[in-house]
Amino acid sequence: MNRKLRISEEKVPADPANPDHPVNDLQSAISRAPTGPGCYLWKNENDDVLYVGKAVNLRSRLRNYLNPADIKTSVMMSHARSFEWISTGTGKEALILEATLVKKHNPRFNVRLKDDKRYPYLCVSVSEPYPRIFITRDTGGDGNRYFGPYTDVRAVRNTLSLILKIFPVRRVPLKLPLKKPQRPCMNFFIKRCLGPCQGNIPVEEYAKLINEIMLFLENRGEILESQVAKRIQEYSENMQYEKAAIYRDMLANIRQTAERQSVVSPGAGDLDTVAFAGEKDDGQIVIMEIRGGRLTGRKSTALVGVENAPLEEILDSFVRDYYTQSDILPARILLPKKIALKEVTDYLSERAGFRVKILGPGSAEHKMLLHLAQKNAELLLKERLLAAKFHDRKEAVRQVQEMLKLPEIPDIIECYDISHLQGSQTVASGVMFVDGQPYRSGYRRYTMRNVEGINDPAMIRQAVARRLQKLINENAALPDLMVIDGGFTQLTAACEAAASLGAGDLPIIGLAKKREEIYLPGSPSPVVFDPQSPGMKLLRHIRDEAHRFGVRHHRSRRNAASLKHAVEEIPDIGQARKKALLRHFTDKKIERATLKELRDVPGIGPSLAQKILDHYNSRRQKSQTAAGLDSESH
Repeated sequence: MNRKLRISEEKVPADPANPDHPVNDLQSAISRAPTGPGCYLWKNENDDVLYVGKAVNLRSRLRNYLNPADIKTSVMMSHARSFEWISTGTGKEALILEATLVKKHNPRFNVRLKDDKRYPYLCVSVSEPYPRIFITRDTGGDGNRYFGPYTDVRAVRNTLSLILKIFPVRRVPLKLPLKKPQRPCMNFFIKRCLGPCQGNIPVEEYAKLINEIMLFLENRGEILESQVAKRIQEYSENMQYEKAAIYRDMLANIRQTAERQSVVSPGAGDLDTVAFAGEKDDGQIVIMEIRGGRLTGRKSTALVGVENAPLEEILDSFVRDYYTQSDILPARILLPKKIALKEVTDYLSERAGFRVKILGPGSAEHKMLLHLAQKNAELLLKERLLAAKFHDRKEAVRQVQEMLKLPEIPDIIECYDISHLQGSQTVASGVMFVDGQPYRSGYRRYTMRNVEGINDPAMIRQAVARRLQKLINENAALPDLMVIDGGFTQLTAACEAAASLGAGDLPIIGLAKKREEIYLPGSPSPVVFDPQSPGMKLLRHIRDEAHRFGVRHHRSRRNAASLKHAVEEIPDIGQARKKALLRHFTDKKIERATLKELRDVPGIGPSLAQKILDHYNSRRQKSQTAAGLDSESH
């Protein structure tokens, strides 16, 4: 920036009656902001930057925050306590300053690129007599040519590998020309390098090769093929058949690469099609690069801060952060929504040397391209989130091992819980997690035998003993960790059951609900870990899943018992028809069944169906009458 910046900070006046919140009227503070272009920073009470924005008219833009138009802005303003503005000379300067400030402060409420490190580029070191090509993240003003940015490191490596396969350019970082030529490396002998270290290729001829590499990187396929074909003809006419053969192979590889690229828009020229997919605070941008009507590449990048953000803000932020870093720009950028980005287009046009247009969906062809990019964005977002969940699960399991000092990573974890209603219909439930996620085939349910009343330790002892006995009888592997829903008493009962079966070395812990404390064998004093750590979240998930599974089974048994009792009360009906009713109605729905529903039961005729209906209606009337008398007596 060639102009001196003006910086000012305005504290939002506090409400004397409620000092924890700003007053609604910020007009006096905002009225001191200039009416020219610049950037603004909203800050919280700790002076942390919440949001960075740019504006052609700072005062007008800041006034818009007095009446937030969306949820995200409303939430941000509830935290804002002060703002700072920085005046710039032009809107383009504000654009560059905004990108710099977002990277510097990483504001919570800004949509921003997820990866905060600089993107990789391919550098062609044209400042050297014999340039080479390599990957770098530094794009200093050193006179070299930079191609990028690449949002995927793997993609840039694949591109470099392809170039080194097609073009016989040097790879070894030497300072050429050498005072004394040296023996070339293996690449020279396999025709992957022209051997400039030997000093047998003129700088001018090597420069032609470098020019062809840059045409390849600029996706100028037709021009590149024409130039290489011309050189083959020249070498052949001069009877330099060995050099002609090198360029013949180069041309074949270039054409093979071009054949793999789909023609999506004949005559469309250079176009970047941008699409966005989001889920909660995570977003994915995909750029489909079309050069000369061919789909030449796909780039993608992750975004954060997209929750509740309007699509216009998301696209604006991405175009600013991505294209202002790019050295090679397309003539047109197609977005899923038409937005006004005059400062951006002016800046990009100035850098590109031609008019860069930012378009919205219009023609059927544009909509087809956007649909293709949108599908790619959705698939890549899903893939990334699944990979992140897998990584989180692996980290949680590893942390459980570290917390509990287990000898091995607990790939298989089982958890047991007891469910009953005042000692009746008692069941035990067991769930299995493999690699940190539920394994439904390993879920088990146990009906308690010979345990009277409310005796959770005895029930846990029986459930654990039955589970371990079955595994031992089948010569199956024991779990890596067993979790008991309960405290020290339940844990002790489980350990006794394991020891009685010769499995005393099985790692078992108790996880109490009240304070999320962990009990270890032999110690009545619990240990406490960070409840928000991945390991504790996994253990709680397993415990809660065991409880959910047990409650569902207990409820099912209780409903079945109630249904059986209701059927037994029906007068003058045989056992066969009672069983038919129990098979047809799986819950208490029988008491509310209609005449038609009763007649649908096999073996139940019209007269019997009416008799059953009358029985339940009579019982319901008696119950209502008794409830009314009881109410009057009170």
